[in-house]
Amino acid sequence: MDGGATRRLLGPRGALSELILLGLLLAHALMAYTVASAAAGAELTPRVVVSGSMEPAFKRGDLLLFRKMSDDGRSDPIRAGDIVLYEPAYGDIPVVHRVIKVHERREEGGGADILTKGDANGADDSAAFMYGYEPCLQRHHVMGKAVGYLPNAGWFSIAMHEKGPVVRTVVVGVLSLGLLVNALY
Repeated sequence: MDGGATRRLLGPRGALSELILLGLLLAHALMAYTVASAAAGAELTPRVVVSGSMEPAFKRGDLLLFRKMSDDGRSDPIRAGDIVLYEPAYGDIPVVHRVIKVHERREEGGGADILTKGDANGADDSAAFMYGYEPCLQRHHVMGKAVGYLPNAGWFSIAMHEKGPVVRTVVVGVLSLGLLVNALY
């Protein structure tokens, strides 16, 4: 032997076993994440970027992690440059955009007016009536603030929503077939 690493080719059964193992590892990683975030008291919400409005910073298919906002607003202030998740006035899909301006109000119990914009968009979200007829978002509209992201990790979710039953059938079929082949051999 030359002391280097040896390569072996996997047959169909070996490749299927590796695929099943990868699926199990991903499931365990998701469970570990859930347990760790619950134990730490962190409330993280994953969301997939479904459009190109945040390019080049985030591309379609990227998975972003958002920390839920505190009720008081003092422990986690929103600042210009933050990436936030908010519920638009029209539609049911939350929007991921960058905060471009925050105006702190001193009267009427405080609060803040928040203006957002997609990085690739030509105009801010108030021009697109994303807030309804309000000129700015209020803090209670913001669902979370981005704390991290995984590039391209959300494509499976996009495929599940866009191709729905076909993708689910293929995934369940491949996993079932893999378990059957593994059990027979």
